[in-house]
Amino acid sequence: MSQNIYKACLFLLVVSLSTYSIELSFLVAFLVMGLSFSAKLNNALIIIVCLLFFLNLTGLISSYSLDYPLYDTLKDAIYYIRPLIILLASYFVIKRIKSKETVFKIVILIGLFYAVKHLTAIVMNIGNIDSYVYLRSLGGKQNHIEMVSLVFLLFSPYKKIFKRYRSLIIFLISISFVLYLSRVMFIMLFIFFLGYKGYLFLNVRIVKSLVVLASISLLLGVVLSSVETNRDSTGIKAFIYKTQNSFVELFEPFDKDLILQDRRSLWEHWRAYEAQMAIEMLQENGIKAWVMGMGYGPPIELGTWVKLDGKRYTAVPSIHNGFIFVLFKTGIIGLMFYTLFLFFVFFNYQELIYRKNPNVYNKLLVATSVYMILNSFVITGIFRPGEYSVFLLGVFIALRSKSFNAYSGLNESKKNLSPDNG
Repeated sequence: MSQNIYKACLFLLVVSLSTYSIELSFLVAFLVMGLSFSAKLNNALIIIVCLLFFLNLTGLISSYSLDYPLYDTLKDAIYYIRPLIILLASYFVIKRIKSKETVFKIVILIGLFYAVKHLTAIVMNIGNIDSYVYLRSLGGKQNHIEMVSLVFLLFSPYKKIFKRYRSLIIFLISISFVLYLSRVMFIMLFIFFLGYKGYLFLNVRIVKSLVVLASISLLLGVVLSSVETNRDSTGIKAFIYKTQNSFVELFEPFDKDLILQDRRSLWEHWRAYEAQMAIEMLQENGIKAWVMGMGYGPPIELGTWVKLDGKRYTAVPSIHNGFIFVLFKTGIIGLMFYTLFLFFVFFNYQELIYRKNPNVYNKLLVATSVYMILNSFVITGIFRPGEYSVFLLGVFIALRSKSFNAYSGLNESKKNLSPDNG
């Protein structure tokens, strides 16, 4: 098949992930997987695929004989299997594209398009920006393709991509990236910086990494705590207050009856609250629910009403905490497969013995695993629409495999040309 077709497939896959549409990205990924399919799989990828397959199988078995609307069950099933399809689609299409630089160029250009679009919206509405919330509404709360583009520009082995306009491209994407004011995106880009520097490897460099993390955390803690904010803060202080409240929102214990009487307090504990409601539903449904989950179909009942995106809800199909979400749908068995998947990626690409020049794809794959683990605490993990971690996983595994194949081929050629073989 023509290289242009594979390049078009990669383009469509990346764009579909940026639409935040579960159905569209699933269909495009399925199409790309079919067009670029190859029976040859990387050994590590086989293990990863098996773990995600058994995670999905657990959900399907748990759903058997449950009396939920067919539409809701199918939507949940697609939601769960979608990351696996995206992973395979990205792996297969990258393996098919001969030029590695082309892969990076396509993704970076898409990121640049969204950055320019975002900046244009801000400039066109500059006179109307009166709050942090309005500023974020102009481009959406986040756009991970811009973060991915910066990762490719700053941390890939191809520093000569767009050499003539490289600085301008980095500048435009960086400005747009910052103006999303997304805590998650800031943290994830920092994770890839640590990974690229080799600080996420479990060798002597981990000590330096821990010192860097502790120092930055302490500095941020001092700076943020020195700023007086409250729930009524506006402008940049609203963003600082939201950052200060991050731990509270995720983990701090709360009085359910008390926060339901105060809607503002509910939003301050929202992610912890929705996770607690999912756990309460598991408790109400007994041992089977704990072991294999509630299956595909049932939403998480909130015990109150909330307004999300202008609509009123008493139940939600997913929650922010990806670990609790997996537990809710597939039980302890599914959570075990999901956790094994995350930690397999983290440990499989470790370099336990310090080397001056470690493999760049090992560094990026370990960073991707940390990206997935942290995302699983805050934005539903690998299942969230618009999230690129499984795409990156497939891309980096494919590129790593191609680089090793090229290296092996080069060594084989040298052997054939040596005097002993002549």
